[in-house]
Amino acid sequence: MMRTMLYSLISLSVFGGAALYLCPQGAVKRIMRLLLTAILAAAVLTPLRAPDYDFLSLEEAKLNSLEIEILEDSRRKQNRLQGELLRQNCERYVMTRAEALGLRVRAVEITLDRESALPYAVKLEVSGGGEEMEILCQLIRDELGIPIERQAWITDG
Repeated sequence: MMRTMLYSLISLSVFGGAALYLCPQGAVKRIMRLLLTAILAAAVLTPLRAPDYDFLSLEEAKLNSLEIEILEDSRRKQNRLQGELLRQNCERYVMTRAEALGLRVRAVEITLDRESALPYAVKLEVSGGGEEMEILCQLIRDELGIPIERQAWITDG
């Protein structure tokens, strides 16, 4: 379509230039210039009158596809960030509770469930009294929902 319009403009320009060349000087030539300008303007504006709906539909479909892709990517990143924030908060919670019980915590590592993004398992490197460790074990079970079987304790005693 664009190529056809370009050929038409070139043809009209060549034809108009030849007509102006052959036209005598004076009022007739001025009218001919004005008329040629109007014809070229009409030739340029004619395609704008009837938009290419197939092309527009194709571009709209591409934009919709990109929008869906961007939204899905955004959701994935948001879920990953929320999971990371939850994991860090849970680890901080366990460390705070352990220290409040008088335990010395070297490391806490919470693993989240891939499906639900909830705390799934915990690995602790801790030292201190056995009774305090038992209390922390129960807190992790009750507060974070991590059963005792998925709690790994590394102690120095």
